This record gives sequence, C-alpha cells and structure tokens, in this order.
Amino acid sequence: MKRQRMSFIIGMVVAIVGLLGGINPGWGALPPVTGPGTVPDYYQTPNWAISPALTKFLDALPGLTSAGANLLGQYIPVAIPDTVTYPGSDYYELELGQYTEKMHSQLSPTTLRGYRQTNTTDATVSQFHYLGPLIIATKDRPVRVKFKNALPPNSKFFLPVDTTLMGAGDYNINFDPQTNLPATLSGTFSENRATLHNHGARTPWISDGTPFQWITPAGESTSYPKGASVAYVPDMWFDATTHAPIAACAGKTTCAVAGATNDPGPGSETFYFTNEQSARLLFYHDHAQGITRLNVYAGEAAGYMIQDPAEQALVGAPNAIPAVQIPLIIQDKTFVNPATITANDPTWAWGTQPWVSGPMTPVLGDLWWPHVYMPAQDPYNPDLSGINAMGRWHYGPWFWPPTPLCGSEPAAVPPYCVKVATIPNPYYDPLCDPLTTPTGYCQPPEIPGTPSPSWGAEAFLDTPVVNGTAYPKLTVAPQPYRFRVLNASHDRFLNLQLYQAVSKLGHNAISDGILTPPIFTDTVSNLTEVLMVPAAATVGFPATWPADGREGGVPDPATSGPAIIQIGSESGFLPAPVLLTNHPITWNLDPTMFNVGNVLPLAEGGGTLILGPAERADIIVDFSNYAGKTLILYNDAPTAYPALDPHYDYYTGAPNRTDIGGAPAIPAGVGPNVRTVMQITVTGAGGTPQVGGNDYNVTTFNNLVAKFQSTPTTPGVFAASQEPIIVGQSAYNTAYNMIFPYTWPNWGLSRISDTSISFKKPDGTVVSNYPMKPKAIHDEMGGTFDEYGRMSAKLGLEVPFSNAAISTFALQNYVDPPTETVADNQVQIWKFTHNGVDTHPIHFHLMDVQVINRVGWDGFIRLPDANELGWKETVRMSPLEDTIVALRPIRPRVPFAVPDSIRPLNPAVPLGSTEGFSQIDPLTGAPLATPTVNALRNYGYEYAYHCHILSHEENDMMRPLVLNPNAKADLLWRNTATGENVLWYLDGTTITSFTYLPPVADQAWTIVGRSDFNGDGKPDILWYNTSTGDVYVWYMNGASMTAYAYITNSPPAANWRIMGTGDFNSDGKPDILWYNTSTGDVYVWYMNGTSMTGYDFIYNVSPALNWSLVGIGDFNSDGKPDILWSNTSTGQNIVWYMDGKALVSYAYLPTESDPTHWKIVATGDFNSDIYRDILWRNISTGQNRVWYMNGTTPAVPGVGYLTSVPGSAWTIAKE
Repeated sequence: MKRQRMSFIIGMVVAIVGLLGGINPGWGALPPVTGPGTVPDYYQTPNWAISPALTKFLDALPGLTSAGANLLGQYIPVAIPDTVTYPGSDYYELELGQYTEKMHSQLSPTTLRGYRQTNTTDATVSQFHYLGPLIIATKDRPVRVKFKNALPPNSKFFLPVDTTLMGAGDYNINFDPQTNLPATLSGTFSENRATLHNHGARTPWISDGTPFQWITPAGESTSYPKGASVAYVPDMWFDATTHAPIAACAGKTTCAVAGATNDPGPGSETFYFTNEQSARLLFYHDHAQGITRLNVYAGEAAGYMIQDPAEQALVGAPNAIPAVQIPLIIQDKTFVNPATITANDPTWAWGTQPWVSGPMTPVLGDLWWPHVYMPAQDPYNPDLSGINAMGRWHYGPWFWPPTPLCGSEPAAVPPYCVKVATIPNPYYDPLCDPLTTPTGYCQPPEIPGTPSPSWGAEAFLDTPVVNGTAYPKLTVAPQPYRFRVLNASHDRFLNLQLYQAVSKLGHNAISDGILTPPIFTDTVSNLTEVLMVPAAATVGFPATWPADGREGGVPDPATSGPAIIQIGSESGFLPAPVLLTNHPITWNLDPTMFNVGNVLPLAEGGGTLILGPAERADIIVDFSNYAGKTLILYNDAPTAYPALDPHYDYYTGAPNRTDIGGAPAIPAGVGPNVRTVMQITVTGAGGTPQVGGNDYNVTTFNNLVAKFQSTPTTPGVFAASQEPIIVGQSAYNTAYNMIFPYTWPNWGLSRISDTSISFKKPDGTVVSNYPMKPKAIHDEMGGTFDEYGRMSAKLGLEVPFSNAAISTFALQNYVDPPTETVADNQVQIWKFTHNGVDTHPIHFHLMDVQVINRVGWDGFIRLPDANELGWKETVRMSPLEDTIVALRPIRPRVPFAVPDSIRPLNPAVPLGSTEGFSQIDPLTGAPLATPTVNALRNYGYEYAYHCHILSHEENDMMRPLVLNPNAKADLLWRNTATGENVLWYLDGTTITSFTYLPPVADQAWTIVGRSDFNGDGKPDILWYNTSTGDVYVWYMNGASMTAYAYITNSPPAANWRIMGTGDFNSDGKPDILWYNTSTGDVYVWYMNGTSMTGYDFIYNVSPALNWSLVGIGDFNSDGKPDILWSNTSTGQNIVWYMDGKALVSYAYLPTESDPTHWKIVATGDFNSDIYRDILWRNISTGQNRVWYMNGTTPAVPGVGYLTSVPGSAWTIAKE
C-alpha cells in the first residue's frame, strides 16, 4: 500500500518547514525572465500571488436587504416572489451578469459575475450584489425560475480557463446536442457558459443544473449555444417572439396560444424546485462543465432557504431558536496586488485589463487564480533533494510508480500512460555549473509538459471573505443569535471557534518560543488577534488541548469565547442539539493506527465546528455574558485537509515563506491571514464570561434537548419534521423514543471486512444482512492522473471480493457509462473505500444520505460525529478509511411529465469516438476488453455525485447518478384461492426477501394497480370489486396498510375492468385506465387522489380482434404512459405511444410463439438499463420470464427468469 503526502501530519510539520527552509532555493543563476504569453519558469519563480496586506476588520459584515448594507454598499438582497404568474408557486426571473463591487475599503472594486432579480420593481433587489439574491422558500410550495445568461456575448473570462479540461476546450461532434440527430459541428466551448444548480434541493433532473445543462448568452457566436442536457419546464409557457410568460397557460402541460413554447428564448432556461424538504439552508450556484470552479469563484452563487412549520414553531419561542438570524457565507480569495504580482506571478495575463501585448497592467482588487501547475519534484536539483522548493503538486512522470508517455514502451498504453510527458526546458543552459553560480542552482533540462494556463489540484487562497467582505466586523447585542453558516470556499475546510480578541499591539505571537504580554483592553480596531500559547502539555489546560508542538502554537483555552449550540446541518435539523466547545484542530497522532494523520472525531477533541466545502451548520451563539467584549471568529483547519502544507497556512506571526513561493512574514493586524476570519464586538459593558469561556444558556440548551426528544405521545422536532432515518443506532434513541441495538449483530454498523449490515429501522423492523455496494475514492498520484501527468482524484468502484491478494480500484471518469443507479424510495448502502491523502467532501445531488460510520483499514470503528447524525448531503470522507452511507432517494413529485435524459456519453466528441473514457472495466479494474465508444445513452433521471473541492470535481472526481423511473423493485402477488397477498422484494430478477400483506378472502376483490394516490412517495394498492364495481385504495407504507379510501363514481361491474394506472394528464397524479371487454372502449379517469376530476375516451379496440390491454408504462422515454397490447391469438405485441389521451404512433414488439400459455403480467426495468422490460408468466408451468427491452427492441441478453411459482391461483398484480 502506497501512501505519499507532500506535507504530512502536524507532528511532522516543524520538520518539514525546516527541511523546506534548508533546501537551497536555487536561484544561483537568476530566475528566467518570463512574462505573459511566455513559458512559465517551474523552478525559481513562485507563479503564485499574495493579496495586499489588507487591514483586518475595517468593514462591516453585509447583512440581509439594503437595511443591512455596510459602508461599501454591500448587502445580500432577498428576492421578492411573484405569486401571481404561476398560482401556487413563487416565480423569479434571475439574470446572470458581470459587475463590480468593492469587497474591502483598501481594494478597488472587484469585477465579479453574479445574479440579480429582474421581475421586481424594487431597485434594492434588482441590482447586482455579491451572493444575492437570497431566495426564501416554503416547504412544499414550488419555486419557478426563469434564468437568463446576460454575460457580455463573446467576451473572455477574466480568470484563466484551462481548455484541456473536458468541456472547456474544443468540440468536434457529429450530432445535434439538442436533438441527437446527425449534424457536423465544431468549435471551442464558450467561456460564458452558465447554469443553476440548487445545491441540496430535491428537484426534477431537468432542473438540477448538472454539468451539461448550461446555456450561453443570446448573441454568443457559437454553434453549441446550450448543453446536451438542457430541458425546459413543461408547464411554463412563453411567447416565441417576446419570450414573456403566457399567463393563460401558466401551470398547464398544453397551451393553445399561437406561438407558445416552453423555450424561454435565447440565453435563457427554466427551473422548477419542489421544496419537498424540511427547513434548511441551501445555495444555488453554477455547475457548467469545465468552468464550474471559475464561475463559482467569480461569484455565481447565492443562498436559498426553505422554511417549514416545525422550524417556525421554535423561532422566537422562549429558550428556543432566536428570532434574529445572520447568514455567514465564508469563502477564501486572493486579490491581485500590482506591486508584487509581476515578480511573484510574471505570466499572469488576466483580470479586468487582460494582457494583449507588451507589459501586463495588473489591477488592484482583481480576483487572482492559480494557472501554473507547479511540480513538487525537481529530479535534477543539484542539492540532491529531488524537491522543487517552489512546487505544490505531484507530477506523474517524476512520481512512483511513474506515468510513462503513451507509446514509449510496450506496456505504456491507455489508461496507464500520459499523452504528454516532460518537454525540453527553454531556460536550460547546458553550460551552467551549480558549483560556480552564487547559490548553486541551474535550470534542469526538462519541464512538465502541462498546459499553460493549467488547472491546479487545489486553489487555497489567502484572504477570508464573509458575505462578500474581506475580514469583516460584526456588532451584536449581548443576547443569543442564530447563525446560518455555509462553507462556500472553493477547496478550504474550516474549523470555526470563538476566542476573546487581543490587541495587535503587543499581541501574543508564537515565534521561536518568545511571548509578549497580551493586551485585552484596547480600541476595537486594534483587537484583531487571538492569544496564542505553545502547543505543549500545560497544567490547567483541557486534557485534549493540542500538545504536538505545532508551529505558531494554539489559542489559549482561557480566552475561549461562547460555546456553539448546533441544531442543524445542510439537511435540516439534527436528531438532537449538539454543544460544541471551542477546540483547535487535533490530529490522530497514534502511529499504531492506519489512519494516523486524520483529524480526530469531535468527541476526542478533533475540533469545534468543522465544515468542508459546501457543508452548512445551523447554530446558536449566546453573547449574553460578553457585553463589552470583542471576539474573533477563528479558523485553524489544515490545508490541504487533513494534512498541512505550510504554503497555505497564513496566520499572524507566520515566518517568511518566500523561499518556497509563499507569503512573507505576516504581522499582526493585516492579511494575508486565514485564521482570523471575522471580528465580533458585543455592545454594552461589564460582561463576565465564566472561567475558561464556552458560555451558553443552560436553560435554552436543555429546553431544545427536550423539544428534540420524542415521548410516547409526541414526536420530537427531528422525528416530526424529518423523513425517517434508514439505519437505527443507539444515537437515535431519544429522537425516536425507542431503544436501538448497540451491540452486534443488529447494531447498524459496518466493520472493515463486512459486505452487509444488520439493523433495526425506526418502525421496529429488523433488517438482516443488508448488502452494501462497494465504492472507491482514489487520489494517490501513482494510481490516478490525467493525460498530462497532473494529480487527478477519482471516484469509482472497489472491485467486489477484494482481499489480501486482490484489492483493486476501478476508477471512472465522469463521461464513462454510469455505474450508480438508484430507484424511488429504495434503500441502498454504499461503502466508500478511500486510498489516498485528502479528505473529500462528497456531495450527493437529489438525495440526503445517512452517515452510518467510518472504519479504518486496521478495523478501528469511528462513529459519526454528533453533528453528522440525521441526514446530510455533503459527507467528509477521509484517507485510509471506509465511509459508509445509507441512501433512500425520493423521486421529486411534479405536476408534469418528465422525460428521460438521453444524450451522448461524451457530448464534446463524435459518436463512435473513444476520447475521454477511462477504458477501465468497472467490474474488474482491468482494461476493457471492448473499449467504450461515445454513444447515445439513456440516463433516466440524470443527477450526479462528486467531490465539492471544485478543482477535484472538474478533473475528474464526479460520476453520474441515475434515478431509474422504471425500476422494478418488487412484485405483488395475490392468491385467487386463499386471498393471500405477498410482496416480493427484488434485486433485478433475484428475490431478496418477501413479506405478507393483509389477506382479502373475497375473490371478487382484485388488485388492479399500484400507484401513489396520497402523494407520500410510496405505492398504494388499487382494488376493484368485480361483483359490485366498488373501487378502493389501500394507502401503504411499504407492506403496511395505514388507511384506505373509497373511490366513488364506479361504473357498473359488468364488462368494465380497470387495466392499470398512469399519469395520463401529466399533473403528477395517477389516473385510472378502464377497458370494456364487451365494446372495446378504452377510457381514462383523471384523478386527484381518490377523487375523479374528469374522464376521456381514448380509443376503441374491438374484442373480436383478440387484443388484450396488458400493460401501462413509458416505453419511449418521454415521461408519459404508453399502452401495451398483446394478441391472445397470434402472439403479436404492440405498444401505443401516447401523449395523454392521444395515440401518437405505435411500434410492434417481438411475437410470442405460445400465447396460449405465456401471458404478459407486468412491466418495469429488471436489469437497471432504464428501459421498461416485460414480465411474462406461464399459466401452465408457473414459470416467470423477463423480456429485456431497449425501448421496443430486445436488449442483450434478451431473456431473464424469476423464480417459478406453480399453480394458477397465484397471480401477479397489475401496476
């Protein structure tokens, strides 16, 4: 097992810094003179920028609405909903544009890209403001958005675009990306592409904002104006000329107005957000392939908040949630400093005055972004270290095992080689002698063949920005506040703490062990620092306080500010409030443990409020005891997490690191400084914190604990407002007022060697040996790299049955065929095995997941932190551990038909091309016997999951996530002799378990359909009495009937039969299809739950022709139910393609040779290829056979079999 880290754990940091400082920086021969447009110098020039020394805490924190504006004019607008245009929904028109905003008093205005609302007359909302507008939504009330990309057409990005990343460079295709019909298109993808992804939202896939759902501005000169997955909301209609909404058709799935279209016009697209979730903070941001990281960094992000009754009942209540809430959206940025950038980063050519020719004119306040891939290795270094002191990331050809140039040797074949390796160094001087140069260094003969500009493995910037202001200050009253915290950093993790501030005059900075007396009483403008003490064992310190000798020391625990009460995460309320006392980051330093170097659990003193990128926290901080005090919001999370690279550790008193391409010594009071994030001043005077700090209101905390606990008669906040968890554990006892097993075997935990787990569900059911699906994360340089030899973290699969002899990762690219397919309301448990060095925040689109546990490769089990319990959608996964999560996706309920996503695997290359694919077999980890070629693929409802370190996501740590709309997860059987009803649970054609439903002895009652009639996301059972004509619905929760309802207006029983259910009017609710066996008439009842709202005649098929209506389902992937017919005489089978009640076309299926005995009894996807298959039953032998279908064409293999069930009494219920 390989394990390499450029900068290892904190116990080695001092040694590493000393080593780097002792390496001959090599500038013996002067660094080459470089500039914009030239080849970068990879060895003697940092090619990195440092922000100006900005004075800390000059500007106030921007608040919500114009009333919260600071003196720079910054604030976060709150969007104003249009509740008229689409009744029952909130409607917003959002525009993306380029603008400027001042982010610090000492900076010029910064050019940004962001959003504004245009369908409002309120000028305070219709202006561009960073991180705005915030959308406030209500649970179960949809939000509709018309999004317009109004970036300057044909303009160039002011940040460096690496066109070697998939989706950011050239395209050369032989298909139309919107219709998939033949076409010949080529060009370069626009740098002005954008979309909206509502991060954490349960949305239909057409509105998820996945990487191929981008649009370009109207007027952009391109033959590829919108991504291959762009689809419009089907019930939002616009005038084709004016592009204005058509009010008469709002919310309808058809529109008779002349010129009506769902297309909102060039440069625009539509979104529908269901808000079928509990109260929580989300955020919407860009997700365009190849430039997501740049767009988000430039400002394409804003908040989105869902409120619900459970939350509102607690807000403002005594000793509950404070009514005053403040958003804290934390990022890191680097700003251009014209005084230093030409020396530190001489090839910088971007910004608001981009380089054309001659000298570059950098602009103060422009955003800076890394653009040179600086190799950590220098195998020619004459100091014999092999290290490039200026380096930042590993380089494949100089790593072990090396990444050879494709074709350089017989074994150097894709995917185990690089397209471009080292190239000659233009600055190499063969006559240079290190013994005669002043400092003993000469340029080597080779440089990396990486592109320029180049993607970098991470972008850890040097200036904290909160709500858009660098180093903000906040004034609060001595009372409790609710903070909604979002780590919106590009790559940087946070460990947020609060400490009393000390003055920058005589502050306590740790440097060579010299301390100066701290000053706690000073003017607020001088109170900019945190009192630091040596990280050494000290009498009186908490037992877990770090004593590892780290450079810079640790905060003095005696200066701890108020504690933090966390009540929610990014997925809403936690099962119980969590008290977080202030604690520095702490690593596992036990060398006997395999995951040594990872951050410890919170229960062992690992930190305070730890947030990876995209994680959120809903917290309460009580300042009541701090009147007149000044506090610092402090962050000491390592970068990269969990290791610590001194390049990126900007803090007060940090030494001069210019010899390794870092910052000069950092004095007090100014930046760069990523530790001192924000200053908080509490009004009043005379505050008396408790000794050691960590004050909180005990009454409030205990009251919240009580409200979150369930009792025998009343569910607590979590149980009442959140969907039930999947895996019961003892940590949830109070949340559900029940005792979950805490010992093996039903303890709901996974050991390192387990392939299944057993657990008790919140409904009391015990689940035994539930299988886990193996997944993989790999980011070790020798095991995963891109075609230029750059580091490239990947997701994939752990090959099944790994053992001491076989442990293989099958790593996959984003464009590789999908390997993760899920189904509505169906549980899967994923076990991620992580072989690498970084902690990755893995974000799941569409769904929340439950963190089950982590387990080191040595078998040591780590329980979730208390603030990771409940639901999450961004999960930290750490090196040399397995992280186990349970998921149960919910199909978004929408009032319109949703088609499948059918697109080429790689929308940037021609159909038939092999370009861009890993060519690794996901089942074996070996090269594919038959290479993957670009082809059209049905993605069903297409989502994604990926690392939210955005540089990782884009190269290429992201995979498709397919929600299968046709998944056949179970079969319902009815015994016509005994009245028994049995539910088979299926995995493909394999029965995983079964359960009995309540019996119904009266054989006049037949099961005629299964569909969700009450909108709870679970299939109910539709019954029809052939004697009386009565129609009933059993409302089901799995196999349990929770209630029933009578459907009126039943026709006479004679000759009328219910043939099944389907949404024939595209309103998101199941309708009932009837067939008259005497006349051949086919009718549909339009239903609203159990109420018939209308009906329509569909067609007449004479019974004399022997055609039987045998199935209902979507066979052509348009999201609308089709009708399957079978001829009982000839064996012919035909599908009617329907658009509601209208027969659009039809297609013949293969003919069954024995129609007397083989009968079609059900349809659904049995092999997870998204297409609906056909289940046949032999009424003579009891055999059950599946025709695997690809639309109306048989798939390969063509046939599968389920377990036989002899006896004609057992029948399969209709769907």
